[in-house]
Amino acid sequence: MNTQVVRPAGAGHETLWVLLAAACVLVVAAALIGARAQPLAAEALSPHQVDARTQLNAAEQGVHADLLVAADEIAALAASDGALPGVQRLRDMDLPPFAVGMGATARGGHAWQVVTRGDDVAYVGRSASPEVAASFLLRLPAQGRSAAAPAAHAHDDAIEIWVQREGAPQWPERLDDAALARQGWREVVVRYDAGVTRRDAAH
Repeated sequence: MNTQVVRPAGAGHETLWVLLAAACVLVVAAALIGARAQPLAAEALSPHQVDARTQLNAAEQGVHADLLVAADEIAALAASDGALPGVQRLRDMDLPPFAVGMGATARGGHAWQVVTRGDDVAYVGRSASPEVAASFLLRLPAQGRSAAAPAAHAHDDAIEIWVQREGAPQWPERLDDAALARQGWREVVVRYDAGVTRRDAAH
């Protein structure tokens, strides 16, 4: 009697084909994602601008953040009172960066003043320690001076924050872009690129 041993078919070939198919799927998916992705390019800065994230030091970033919050409060006060609040009122409210104290001193010890030049108005803080933080300027939209001041959280595209590092701290002669740039002021901008959260998803 002849005995024949029949060995089961190996699964090696089937496994290899499955792995090859999976690899092809991954390659095709990666190619499609790469082709469809549109990198969010950073906006180019103008010569009179500085980037809030990369060109301000820690103290300056703190003052910048405080001014963004204070702009909402200033707009709300202007809407209720029919006029912009003075620096003393903001100081009495203990509203940063207008409040005085050790925290303000550690961020440059700014002396704040409301500056009006024609139809333009701004809150200007001259730095007592330029080596710690630059001087700051918060420029408000024209309607911010009237009873019809913008509502809170509506200032994002209207207010502007500028810094001055060049030369001795001084009050601005005029408040238009060209004059500020000529006096050494630089507008602070926040650029939203692939490295940070999209603007429409934050702030």
